[in-house]
Amino acid sequence: MESRLSILSVVRYFALLLIISVAAAENVPQLFNHKGGVIPDKKTAVRIAEAVLFPIYGEKNIKEQRPYQVKLRDGKWIIDGTHPPHGFSGGSFHIVILQRDARVVEIGHGV
Repeated sequence: MESRLSILSVVRYFALLLIISVAAAENVPQLFNHKGGVIPDKKTAVRIAEAVLFPIYGEKNIKEQRPYQVKLRDGKWIIDGTHPPHGFSGGSFHIVILQRDARVVEIGHGV
């Protein structure tokens, strides 16, 4: 009975390793090389920027900086907040996200 349990444990262990290997194999570089990368449009870029910025600077603060200035330059989404017409203290946000793989490469909040 004990040897049967240990064989079963070994089989479960290798099955788990196989599942992990298959799951890791899905993150292949080709996914990042299709046209438009992981962030193909402005709408997606803004969603990612807000998901990163809301917890850092506060959702209300970031939303007050709409409409955002969004540009795609050299494979990078550059998104900046706009100062509201009624005045604003603390400056606006700035974030740069790689189109290819959605990595945030710059983030800040200034004048």
